[in-house]
Amino acid sequence: MARAAARAIIAAVSTDDELRQGLAELASVIDTLLTILVQKGELNEGHLRVIQKLKRHAKAAAAPQIALDHTTDKYEVEGTGAEIDCDARMHLCLGRCCSFEKPLSEQDLREGKLEWQIDRPYYLARTRTGLCAYQAEDTGGCKTYEHRPATCRRYDCREDKRVWLDFEKRIPAPVPDGLVTIRRR
Repeated sequence: MARAAARAIIAAVSTDDELRQGLAELASVIDTLLTILVQKGELNEGHLRVIQKLKRHAKAAAAPQIALDHTTDKYEVEGTGAEIDCDARMHLCLGRCCSFEKPLSEQDLREGKLEWQIDRPYYLARTRTGLCAYQAEDTGGCKTYEHRPATCRRYDCREDKRVWLDFEKRIPAPVPDGLVTIRRR
């Protein structure tokens, strides 16, 4: 049994298809092992309830987390961030606010003007490099500004410590490792 489980784990690290197959084999091995332990009387009803609870928990954790912004009309959203001259500060902040996860609204989905992530429904889509799909790589500007989500419309970076140490003095915060910005891909 242990060798079969080890083979399943090794097979699981190659490719997506092999990962799925390897995980299926591993699940089969574990289910067989559990059946044997139940038949031998090694596991009681309490153990089986815990195992079923763990299975439900694992299934829920593996499911994509769906998020929707509850704004009904994004075109009526008036954020305080609209008065910020982003173009004048982009060379300092590197457009890092566009790297933050942004859930879309039902209105965004119905309009169909914004793409969302397949693996994180319904968050604004990203490029392979990790930038917002609508952020211009050279300038950092928004290529769909008119149709941007409500989360972008209401966002105000001035007090956000992920962006600025001091907004007025134009002192940006250090860019954390892993955060993708226009000049850090």
